[in-house]
Amino acid sequence: MRVNVQKMATMTVKAIALTIGLLWAITPAMAEQNVGLKDPCPIQMENWRGKAFYEILFMNREADGSGVGYYYNSLGNDLEAPNDVMDARFRALDADTLKKEYGSDGVLFNGPRRLVANGITGMAWFGCKERVIATIPLRILGIFETPDLSKAVSGTLPSYKVLVSKRTNTFSFNAGETVYELITPEGAVYTMFSLSLKIDPKNTIENLPTLGERLTLPKGWNFRSRKLEQDLTLKSTADSNPPNTIVLDQFEGNYQYNAGASAK
Repeated sequence: MRVNVQKMATMTVKAIALTIGLLWAITPAMAEQNVGLKDPCPIQMENWRGKAFYEILFMNREADGSGVGYYYNSLGNDLEAPNDVMDARFRALDADTLKKEYGSDGVLFNGPRRLVANGITGMAWFGCKERVIATIPLRILGIFETPDLSKAVSGTLPSYKVLVSKRTNTFSFNAGETVYELITPEGAVYTMFSLSLKIDPKNTIENLPTLGERLTLPKGWNFRSRKLEQDLTLKSTADSNPPNTIVLDQFEGNYQYNAGASAK
């Protein structure tokens, strides 16, 4: 009888180990299935050029090592303190602490940021439910994909690479404003809608006129600035096919594909 009990105990341990192994194996697939957008609610903001906002990306790792997750973004929400105070609170956040508290395979801090567009209309998701982190009120505004999650969480997001950003919104720029654009080797135009102070705190909206002098562009890429003769809008839809794409410069300035712009 003792031998049988020992065998049963051994079989039980093996069964538990097998179950854990299977759960580990299916986690990426489950994570992928759970990343989706529902319950849209409209958001709108005007005269936001130069205003501060913050973004935290809670990412899941895919089987191929890429990452997909939600944009938690403060756009459109009131902030309780001046920009320098809120910037400091955002910079003090710890990725490991947030991973344990909220659960994810990786946390990316996108910012502090300043909006370059004049206004936004669009959608937040999940009923505009807020997640308040370090007094910063955040809502889910979309889904972000990165080709290598490990690289993204260990350093900066890839610059001068076309990335997928699934959002439903329209950025508006007023006639008379100056816009800043990256042009890919294939001639696709990407227009900046927000800048980042993460890498260079002096990369402010006031210093955008010198941005072209500070960028180190890959071969075949071009940068330009131009003054708008008429209003400009950049539209995106979360479920569009092909999906909406963005490009980041080396300072993590964010540029959206501008289908209506000519590279010439």
